[in-house]
Amino acid sequence: MENETALHTIFSTNNRCGSADAEADYGGLLVLLLQTVIIITLSHILHMLLKRVGQPSPISQMLAGIIMGPTLLARLKPVEDLLFLGNKNRDYISSTATMGRQIFMFLIGLEMDIQYLFRSSRNAAVLAYGGALVSASVAAVFSPLIYWLLRIERNFSTFVLTLMAIFSNTASPILVRMTAELKLTTTEIGRLAISAALINDMSCLVIIAVVTTVAVTDNGFYQQKVLRATGAAGLMAIAFLIIRPLVRWINRRNRLRRHIKFFEFISLLLFVMVISSATEVVGYNAMMACFLMGLLFPREGSTARTLIEWLTYPVHNFILPIYFGYTGMQTDLTIVHGWFLWGVVTVVVMSTIGKIAGTVAAARHLKIPFHEGLVLGFLLNVKGHVDLIVIALAMKHNLLSVDAFMALISTVVLNTLITGPAVALVVRRERKMNKYRSKGLEWEKPETQLRMVACVHGTRDLPAVLSLIEMSSGTEKASIAAYVLQLVELTAKTTSAKLYHQQEDDEYEDDDGADEARQINAAVDAFTQETGITIRQVTAVSAFANMHEDICNGAKDVRASLVVLPFHKFQRVDGKMITKKHGLRSVNAKTLSRAPCTVGILVDREGPAAAAARVSAAPLEGHQVVALFFGGPDDREAVAYGGRMAVHPLVSLTVVRFLPASRASYDAEVEMEASKGEEVLIAINNHEKESEADEAFLSEFYTRFVVPGTVSFVEKTVANSLETLDALRGMEGMYALYLVGRGGRRLSPFLMGLNDWEECPELGPIGDLLASSDFPVHGSVLVLQQNGTTKKKKGTRDEDEFAIF
Repeated sequence: MENETALHTIFSTNNRCGSADAEADYGGLLVLLLQTVIIITLSHILHMLLKRVGQPSPISQMLAGIIMGPTLLARLKPVEDLLFLGNKNRDYISSTATMGRQIFMFLIGLEMDIQYLFRSSRNAAVLAYGGALVSASVAAVFSPLIYWLLRIERNFSTFVLTLMAIFSNTASPILVRMTAELKLTTTEIGRLAISAALINDMSCLVIIAVVTTVAVTDNGFYQQKVLRATGAAGLMAIAFLIIRPLVRWINRRNRLRRHIKFFEFISLLLFVMVISSATEVVGYNAMMACFLMGLLFPREGSTARTLIEWLTYPVHNFILPIYFGYTGMQTDLTIVHGWFLWGVVTVVVMSTIGKIAGTVAAARHLKIPFHEGLVLGFLLNVKGHVDLIVIALAMKHNLLSVDAFMALISTVVLNTLITGPAVALVVRRERKMNKYRSKGLEWEKPETQLRMVACVHGTRDLPAVLSLIEMSSGTEKASIAAYVLQLVELTAKTTSAKLYHQQEDDEYEDDDGADEARQINAAVDAFTQETGITIRQVTAVSAFANMHEDICNGAKDVRASLVVLPFHKFQRVDGKMITKKHGLRSVNAKTLSRAPCTVGILVDREGPAAAAARVSAAPLEGHQVVALFFGGPDDREAVAYGGRMAVHPLVSLTVVRFLPASRASYDAEVEMEASKGEEVLIAINNHEKESEADEAFLSEFYTRFVVPGTVSFVEKTVANSLETLDALRGMEGMYALYLVGRGGRRLSPFLMGLNDWEECPELGPIGDLLASSDFPVHGSVLVLQQNGTTKKKKGTRDEDEFAIF
């Protein structure tokens, strides 16, 4: 592929002020600083206005570039002399934008879910190539009209190829940022769009590289291109051979630290930039190299965590405004008039129609709903860097006039400016109609990815949580996206200097909380290295009064299906359950009532040492899990979660269903229990509906899991709560994990009288019993509550609100 400096040369040789001065200008860096300040300030001001109508930041940043460019400010001679030194300083801002794009693509690779990328590669490829093929066909059909409207009088066949490339491409950096701004990165549709955009972008870069190499007629120059390609491949091979052992060595040096040393961080970043710059020097675009280096970067340890945390803020707030702003600066909309206006409109409209039609058709082939296919089509229509390279190459080989060149550049920017508002409008409309609330594990297919937010307050909670994540990891077809949310209480000591998660390791060597944070990081890193399960760590610092808001907001952001909370008590060596902090109980209660998804309270009855030993032995030993079913939505949720665990090859699940000894006496006791409430008939009617739902759920579960032999199913006949207690005592020492429902809307004679002895109502009668110091349980207990099973306040909406995306 031609070096990106071709684009810079075209601008300098085709500007109305004449050719660029080749001599170095020492004031260029100061002017670059001024440009950076202006474009960042403009983009933030515009974003403050446009975000009120849901527009993502790339739109504001491109508009800021258009304002600074030849469309507005740069048309004024004094402004051009000041900001661009009479067009001598364009290479400074373009080089900065190029470096910014390289760092951003490296960060995209770091944050990419590799397992999902490979798992969704077929669907993503169908979407990417389906949209590209239809777009290319539309470009070929309408190329004669566009050729005439833009007054191009040169090689028609090459112009058709250029137009097909522009129509077909998707700019992955812009799309990634748009999906993040619209909070689609954790949704299936957003991640599928990112995967398809990356496949499209990489394919276009490869095709351009092959075409520009094969199209060369001079044999000597052809050999030079082959040597350059070999050199680029060699650089990438060297990078991959060096970077993995280097990162592992740095991880060992910082084994008990949250972050690596600043010098090590800068050294790694310089290494990435040197390899990418060397790739540019030999004549190939470095975007693919940077993305692959980030994608194949070792994820375990403090190195990857440091790179992600330290790069995210500067990339999103400083680097991307420069990169997207430079794209807008290249546009001169003043030439878009007359026939050129019709040509630009035709290109924008037809490329949008082609991309949306092709993507929707591909989505229908994949059985994706129409409205989701429409959103995918708009997202995949964004244009960017590769299109600019294609147009620059066409201009360099005298295939375009200056006006036609600027018209095509304008179509690239306008395409993205139109796409952003369109996607935002569709997404906002769907979200207003369908606010995010997880329907529940009962209604999700076991093959879908489980998105779990597991909360910890300290190292004491971690072993049981990691063991639960390992058991829930499923298979490649039913994987898990696990987030460990460390909850830190906000106190006067915490706020004395910096926020807890912003401090450096050396700043709190004597801080017990910081030492716990380091131990949590080290344990999660070791767990990831041993099991291969990637865990994303997040820290939330807040007071107990509003800590539940951090948990609920985190669940919404990642669109979690399950939130796991640690119980507010822990078990001593003598078996007694002791309260950690009283504020934790209120956090759990508020989260249960306000969470947008299923909530589980995890009671660790093994003790830290036993749980840690279980985690380390996980690859060798199996886990015995039991799900107790008395009836009701919470119990169905517990059994459904157990079904997800059962697909793990080392998990043995047993479902124990409790049945009445006499149906007549059971119904009589139900009526007697319902009569204690004010609305007897409604309570009995709801009980009958829940019983029907129980039977339908268990029938499907039995067919799916019990008949193939994946799950064991046991029925126990009991007459009253005393026999229920005897049955539970008979399970002592048999299971490492008990899955039970909280039972928020359940009428069950099996449990009559147990509520009178509850110490912790948030666990329900069975969960409270298993968590009691007096009950002989030697395993963890997970009490689950399905979303919507808590009693709603008067005046609130009673209907369910489920997410489309």
